[in-house]
Amino acid sequence: MGFCDRQVAQAKALCQQAGTGEAFSTSDDLIRQPLDAVHVLTPPATHAEVAISALERGLHVLVEKPMATTTEAATRMQTAAREAGRILCVDHNRLFDPPIIRARALVAQGAIGTLLSVDIQQGVNVQEGGPAAAPLAMWLNLGPHPLYLLRDFIGEITAWHAVGGPLGELRAALKGTRALGTLLFSPGTEPYPNALTFHGTTGTLHVDLNTMTLVRRRERRLPKMLAKVFLNIDHAAQLVGGTFRTTAQVAMRRLATYPGIGTVIQRFYHAVRTADDPPVTAIDGQRVVALLEDIWTQAQGREERTNSRRRWATGWLPARSEPAVLVTGAGGFLGQRVVATLRQHGHHVRALMHATPPPEEWLDDELVDIVSGSLADEDGIAQALIGAKAVVHCAARVAQRGNRDDFFRDNVNGTAHLLDAAASAGVERFVHVSSIGVYGYHNGGTPTREDTGYDQHPEQRGAYTWSKLEADRLALEFGQSGRLRTVVIRPGILVGSENRGFTARLALGSALGRLLVVGHRDALLPLCHVDDVARAVLAAITTDDAQGAYNIVDDEMPQDEWLRGLAARGAAKRAMFVPPVVLTIPAAALEVTFRLAGRKTPLSRYKIRRATESLRYDTSRARRDLGWSPTVGVRSLTNGGAPTNGRGATSEPGSLVGARREGMS
Repeated sequence: MGFCDRQVAQAKALCQQAGTGEAFSTSDDLIRQPLDAVHVLTPPATHAEVAISALERGLHVLVEKPMATTTEAATRMQTAAREAGRILCVDHNRLFDPPIIRARALVAQGAIGTLLSVDIQQGVNVQEGGPAAAPLAMWLNLGPHPLYLLRDFIGEITAWHAVGGPLGELRAALKGTRALGTLLFSPGTEPYPNALTFHGTTGTLHVDLNTMTLVRRRERRLPKMLAKVFLNIDHAAQLVGGTFRTTAQVAMRRLATYPGIGTVIQRFYHAVRTADDPPVTAIDGQRVVALLEDIWTQAQGREERTNSRRRWATGWLPARSEPAVLVTGAGGFLGQRVVATLRQHGHHVRALMHATPPPEEWLDDELVDIVSGSLADEDGIAQALIGAKAVVHCAARVAQRGNRDDFFRDNVNGTAHLLDAAASAGVERFVHVSSIGVYGYHNGGTPTREDTGYDQHPEQRGAYTWSKLEADRLALEFGQSGRLRTVVIRPGILVGSENRGFTARLALGSALGRLLVVGHRDALLPLCHVDDVARAVLAAITTDDAQGAYNIVDDEMPQDEWLRGLAARGAAKRAMFVPPVVLTIPAAALEVTFRLAGRKTPLSRYKIRRATESLRYDTSRARRDLGWSPTVGVRSLTNGGAPTNGRGATSEPGSLVGARREGMS
C-alpha cells in the first residue's frame, strides 16, 4: 500500500493513520510500485492523466468524480481501460447512500405510483470553498452528484434547457427516457440545499442528503381539513424518527459522513476479484462528464456577455500576447482597487475572479481580461500566466468560518502553488499582499519595522493570522531562493468608501445606545486607505529596486478620533471604552476551560493584548524605495470627505466610510 501527495507530509500522515504503506510525492513514483489498484483523488483536471498512466501499467482504477473535466479526456480514459483489460470505476457515491437506496426501492415498488418527475437541488458553501471556489470549479466538483442521481431515476437524459445566473447559479429542465427532471445548482444559497423530491401519481418522496432523512407523503381518505392536519403530523413524525435513526447510527459508528463511498470501494474490489462489472462503469462516468460540459456551455457560455476579452474557462488560451499583470482576488475590496489603479496607469490586467461578478465597466475595457478560474486549477493558472510580467496576489480566505486545514489550503498552499507556477512561467515580479498582523508583540517605544520578528503565538489569534504569517514567510523565502523576485506588501486595516464598516479592533456589541469598545481611547489604529494600498502595489510592480517586505500603514489616527468621526457621520454609534483588564479574568477562565476540554479558546489574554495595543509602524522603507506615502489618508473618511496628505491636511472631496478587516484578528 502507498499514499501520494505533493505535500509529502500529508502522505506520511495517511500512512501513519492506516498503520502501513509508503509515502510518495508524485503519482509516477506511486504507480511504479507492485500494486493491484489505484484510487485517483487528485484535482479533477489531473484525473485523466493519472488514471491513464495507472491503466497503462496494468492497474485497476477507482477515480473520484468527475471522471474528467472534458468529454475528450473521459473518452481517452475509457479507451485506456479497454485496451489494458482493466476496470475503471467512477465514485458516484450518493447512488449508494441509505436514503437513496430506500427511495429507489420505494419507487420500484410503486409506493408513489408512476414516477412523473424528480426535482433535485445541489448547493455549495462559497465561503467554505474559499478562493478555490470558482463557479466552473464548483460545477465540475459538485455537478456530477445531481446528474448521476437524475440519470438513475429518470433514465438517460435526452434533452434539456439550462439557464445560468450570477455566482454560477444554474437552473435546468431535463427530459429522461422514464420521467422529467429539474435541477437547481446554487453556489450562493445558505443554508446550502442538498435534496431530491420524487413526484408520483399517488404520492411524493423527499430525501434530504444533508440530514440523511426520507419523508414519504401520500393522500389519506380523510375529510379535507383532517387530511391536511394529518399530512403535517405524519411529515413531522417521519422527520423526527429519521433524525433519531441517523443520530443513533452515527453515534454507534454505523453511518459515516459519506456512507456511499464505502459501498463503492467494497463493490469495486469485489469486481476486481471476480471480474464482474464495477458499481459505476466508465460509460456512466463519461456520460455524466458530457452532460456537465454541455449543460454548463448552454447555461453560461452561450448566454454570457462576451467580447474579445471574454471570461475564461479551463482550456481557453489568452486572447492577447502583450505583457499583463495577473491579479488574484480581483473581485475583493482591495483587488478591485488594484485593478482600477493598474488600468488608470495603462497596464493590461488579467483579473482572476472566482465567485464575484465583475464590475460592468470591466466588460468593455480594452485593458482588462476577466479570468474565471481558481488557485486550485493548476492548468487554468498556467494559462493565465502565459505572457504575464507580474502577479499581484490579493486572494485569501478571510471568512471567520473554516478550520486550520481550510486556511492552510487556501492561504498557504494556494500561495505556494501560485509562486511555483509564476516562476515556471518566467514572471518578472510577484507582489504578495500580506498583513501587519504577522508581527510579534513588543512593548512599543520604537515603530515596528519590516525586520521585526514574526508573532511567536499566531495560533492564539486565529487560523487567519497564522495562515497569513506562513504565506508571508513563504513568499519572502521564495524570493530569497532567487527563483523569482518577490515583494511583500504588509498593509494595515483596510478602510475606504466601499465594503462593510470597520469600527474597532475589539468590540463587545452595543449597550444603552453605545458601542462597547475594549481598549484605550488614545490607542492608535493601524489603518490604511485602500486606494493608498493600491498605489503601493503599483509602485511595487514598477519600481526597479522594490524587493522584500514593506509596511503600508497610516497610523496617525487615535481610536477615539476615528469613532467620533464615524458617529458624526452616522456610520457608527458613539463609543464607550472598556479597559482591557476587565476582560482578562473571563479570558483566563475560558483558557482553562477550553484547555481541559482539549479545544482552542476563542478569546485569550494574548489575543486581547494584541487587539488593544497601540503601536506605530515604520514606513520609511516604503517611502524610500517605492516613493509611497498615504496621500488619500484615513482622515478623508471622517473629516467630511476630503482626502488628506497623510498628516491631516485635506485636498479634495471623498466619500462615505467603509472598511474590511485585513489581518488584525
